[in-house]
Amino acid sequence: MLDTASVAAPSIVSSSAAPGASWTQPQTEMRSLNNLPAHTVLTAQELYPRICVRDPYFALKDVTVMGQGEVVARIPVQQDPDAEAGPISLAESGRHLAILGSCASALVTPKDGQHFYLACGARGQWLRKEAMPRSTELLWGLAQAEFTGKRTATARTLLSLEDGTPLFRLEVDYNVLSAAAFTRLFGEARQEMRREPRRDDGIQRTPEEWAKLRTNPYSKPLALRDWRPDGESLNATLGPVTPEMCKGHFALHPVMPVAIVASGMTRVATTLLRRLEGAPWARCLAKDVRLSADSLAFAGQTVVFGAQRRSVDGNDHTFTCQASVGERVVASLDVTFTRVD
Repeated sequence: MLDTASVAAPSIVSSSAAPGASWTQPQTEMRSLNNLPAHTVLTAQELYPRICVRDPYFALKDVTVMGQGEVVARIPVQQDPDAEAGPISLAESGRHLAILGSCASALVTPKDGQHFYLACGARGQWLRKEAMPRSTELLWGLAQAEFTGKRTATARTLLSLEDGTPLFRLEVDYNVLSAAAFTRLFGEARQEMRREPRRDDGIQRTPEEWAKLRTNPYSKPLALRDWRPDGESLNATLGPVTPEMCKGHFALHPVMPVAIVASGMTRVATTLLRRLEGAPWARCLAKDVRLSADSLAFAGQTVVFGAQRRSVDGNDHTFTCQASVGERVVASLDVTFTRVD
């Protein structure tokens, strides 16, 4: 779930290019990321092929090496936090920090080259107790990563305000797969995905089609429907998931990013908090969070998000959340929100 110094990382190809074309066959030999000197800025050409995500899912600015397995970056706030009374939402924080953690992991991967970093778990703590407005500035992100096994890595990350005030601490675990291993593991599922038809680069598009291709799906909340309250529980549905919802995340394998799945769960939880409090205006701050991601939601599948309030202690409301495709659990989340107004 998760993402520091003044020149924005350039993009290599237009987001409208065929998925994966930017990294499946790099046109130039890439420099090794091992033992780079401090303050080296990593370009998009170096990062996209190695971490298998790109814009618009990747939105970090000025990813800069600080040490072995350590990077900083500037982080934009792209979505209104809505019910969360902070400068950035919990899920968007997780999105940027998880991507930044994969960049840090790429510095210390035992084998250089293309890898898929699948966030499989996260533990976080919100560090500010007061309500704050949405930030209009770039925030700061720091990530320190290490490999904990042959195919596993952990990144310890910190999100700070533009003045350096610590805001959110998150530790992210990854399963790390080579491109070949990822293709083998998910090849069968990929055949079952519903995808939009591929189009050749030379094909003419209408202005409306170009506008759609340039749209950032991560700047607005998920279009949840079929809200179903049941006592202290609430469910909502998304889907079928379209490739457009997965833009920039694991090209050729359109799956919902874990952080976006988390955004669905936190939104259902905060909506439930407002409903149970009888206060549709109420705002809250995340306190503690623990996420586990067991599988993936592929394009073409419908996801059901659910939240149940497990306990109340003063202004603290603790929820257990889950995202499922049919009987299969995609991810689960335990989170405490503190009502602040």
